[in-house]
Amino acid sequence: MEIGIVLGTKPISPLEFWIGVEGNNIVQLDDVVYVESIVGKEKVKYYGIVVEVNKFIEGAELVYDAQLVNKGIIPVSIAYIARVNITRIDPEVFVPPAPGDKVFRARGEEFEKALYYDQMKERIPAGVDRNGNVVYVNYHFINGIEGAHVSISGMSGIATKTSYALFLLYSILEKARDDKKKHAIIFNVKGKDLLWIDKKSKTLEESDENLYRIMGLSPEPFKDVQFYAPPKEDDRKFPDSERLDDKVKSFYWSMREFAEEGLIKFMFTEGEEGMSNINYVIDKVANKLYSLAEGSPEGRLVDDFGRDIEDLKRLEKLFKEAIREKEQNRSSELYKSWFGEAQTQTVYAFLRRFSRACLYVNRFIGEDSSPPDWSNNRVSVIDISGIHSIAKMFVVGSILKKIFKYKENIGKAEPKIFVVLDELNKYAPKDGWSPIKDVILDIAERGRSLGVILIGAQQTASEIEKRVIANSAIKVLGRMDSSEVLSKEYDYLTGNFRQRAIMLKKGTMILFQPDIPNPMIIRFPKPAWATRKSEVMEEEHVPKIPESFDYF
Repeated sequence: MEIGIVLGTKPISPLEFWIGVEGNNIVQLDDVVYVESIVGKEKVKYYGIVVEVNKFIEGAELVYDAQLVNKGIIPVSIAYIARVNITRIDPEVFVPPAPGDKVFRARGEEFEKALYYDQMKERIPAGVDRNGNVVYVNYHFINGIEGAHVSISGMSGIATKTSYALFLLYSILEKARDDKKKHAIIFNVKGKDLLWIDKKSKTLEESDENLYRIMGLSPEPFKDVQFYAPPKEDDRKFPDSERLDDKVKSFYWSMREFAEEGLIKFMFTEGEEGMSNINYVIDKVANKLYSLAEGSPEGRLVDDFGRDIEDLKRLEKLFKEAIREKEQNRSSELYKSWFGEAQTQTVYAFLRRFSRACLYVNRFIGEDSSPPDWSNNRVSVIDISGIHSIAKMFVVGSILKKIFKYKENIGKAEPKIFVVLDELNKYAPKDGWSPIKDVILDIAERGRSLGVILIGAQQTASEIEKRVIANSAIKVLGRMDSSEVLSKEYDYLTGNFRQRAIMLKKGTMILFQPDIPNPMIIRFPKPAWATRKSEVMEEEHVPKIPESFDYF
């Protein structure tokens, strides 16, 4: 469809040109267009995206001439022009198109060439543009073949970060060809939004269903989902959850696993200043626990005197016992075996933090074990929304460490494991250090080769460890605060995209991927899955199990 001509009154280069819009055509920001030009004897096509649109009166000089124009007193014409950033030249002859060349709206095959879709070996629907064209993302820049990881930023409650992360994950699970070789682990960090994603939403509108179908997706909930909830304080086998049915299990670790896997480190994740001496104590205690596990009978953890260490409270008593012997001027061998040469003052600082963390972590550690088993299901949702921030850090760190260690041991990228984690700024902040930050950095820097893919969401990318953002091949942005969007982490927002990021509506995102030189505005449909209990379709309503229900 012809929409105008290349203007000769504006500079034309192999990077950009201006269109004179003709007739009743409407050209808006983000439209994809192309020009056919003759260079020498060769036909060359220039593809591009509209990045600026202007209207003004030609022939008028004074401020209020527009009033005279409306009255028909002075003859003028209205100029309608648009600036186009060139995304592709085919074949690559880097000379500008000629003034007067016809400009066409890109549709079908021309649209796909403009955005390099024809060169993507595997593509995943990522949304639609303003004209309803499907926008794809190169899956090879997600799954580790050419790049990996997705970073999603935006204001809380407005930018719909989690909604887009789940939509993109759904698209990957439904469309990626390695269908049987991938799993997803979703951390539900706030609210109870993700406890019903296996149920169809009764609030889904027909227009959103049509968007799914345009993208070749079925408007259906997630399939093959297992939910994991924290255990109740008084009964570890019973999940402390709003949803109670056979798809919800409680998760916890044994003291032996706690010792063998060094999980004590994740009880100290607040990144406080002056922690260097305490970190020495943490490492000594972790090594001591590991050696005890090596020498303990199968399935148990016993101390140097053969006494069982059943839980964290018992471990706390052992620490106090070692300190008491040291202070009573008796043999300090027990103290040294736990704390090395650390000063008593430092050990007390360690003990204070350990005791505080025990208040929130104790329910997750005991004599038996039932950790989340992501390998048995396509999607695993781990609910940590109702627990203290210390317990959240412990759970996320413990699970991610085990996943990464498993992948290191098998040394293969298959099966792919996609980890969806919101509030990433709390787990991998720019400043400070913590064991969980080390794990996330490992995933960001080495996860690509091991098949561990991070889909991280955060309010502010400027507060995230820069290596995590730098290793994210795909960047998505929702509505942003005006001061935040000026940070260098958003340098990929060329032209007027920084200003537009401040004005984005809910459900609209800016997508940047390496294949396409320009960011793109995309829309995505509302979730086809329920995001709260009240949204579950009546015929699929989950009955609540009575309080007297007995698992045994």
